[in-house]
Amino acid sequence: MTEKKFETPKPFKQVGNNEPARKIMPDKLTTPKWYDWDDIKKPTKPSNVKISLLEARKWAIEELTSVGMPKEDAQDNIDFLLSGALNINYAYLRANITRTMPAELAAIWPQWLAKLMNNEPVQYILGHAPFYGREFMVDSRVLIPRPETEQLVEWILKDAGSTNGKPVSVLDIGTGTGAIIETLMLENPRVRGFAADISSDALSVAEMNAQRFGLHYLHLVKSDVYSALEGLEFDIIVSNPPYIARTDEDEMADNVLEYEPHTALFADHDGLAIYEKIAANLSLYLSDHGRAYFEIGYKQGQKVVAMMQQALPQAEVTLKKDFSGLDRMVRVVKG
Repeated sequence: MTEKKFETPKPFKQVGNNEPARKIMPDKLTTPKWYDWDDIKKPTKPSNVKISLLEARKWAIEELTSVGMPKEDAQDNIDFLLSGALNINYAYLRANITRTMPAELAAIWPQWLAKLMNNEPVQYILGHAPFYGREFMVDSRVLIPRPETEQLVEWILKDAGSTNGKPVSVLDIGTGTGAIIETLMLENPRVRGFAADISSDALSVAEMNAQRFGLHYLHLVKSDVYSALEGLEFDIIVSNPPYIARTDEDEMADNVLEYEPHTALFADHDGLAIYEKIAANLSLYLSDHGRAYFEIGYKQGQKVVAMMQQALPQAEVTLKKDFSGLDRMVRVVKG
């Protein structure tokens, strides 16, 4: 089976800094109407729409470029949307592009496009996002999983392969979708997973994903870092917490700020507040010779390393870069 491999498309940016953002409604997408290609008569019911994937794609790209999206970005977004909706890879989409669009997709296509033109992330429109070769359910209650986090998971899996076949207890702090802990459990059956989050809404999404993947033994708990975990100890603790400083808001994509939950994005103390809470009691919750892994902001490497080293003076603390050469991950090995 050929897996889907693609980059997340670039977000749409409105043209003109002084112009107010306009909301685009599906009934305004009329140049031409999406169902009028090849002189198709307007159907009385959306389910009766007959249109090829090729023509639906062409219409959508023209609509996006008409409001200022660069053509290449428009193509990327539409191909991501189509392949995600049909659960196929890009090669299969290209090979079958002349086929008729499924009626259910054709009926919703204008609404989806209107959402995209209003800057909504394609993953929220689809309701799922790719992560480590699987599709995780997402909505506005959780952050969208990023490719950089896959590198963190890869690092943990590589290290966890040297635990002599014993069960490994893993705590994921700020689990969100559950993508990290659930991937670890799916890739390594020895992982015994605990997922903690301060948000009940996020835990609901993580639970839906766990059920979807048959992970009935994942423990989900509402907890502000360790607040509901007293007395427990873990072989591995991992966290991709909120780490963006409020002063860095201008570096973020517009659709992230508009749609993704701010409680999962921003943290006090220049984005370091959650790391500080984790570090304060890390020695109590991390087993002897246990390991902790953190995703960090690209400006935070040295500060997080120093923080963890101070919390566990005998620990081995390693800073690792992502594929872009930016500081992105920290590992703490308890001495």
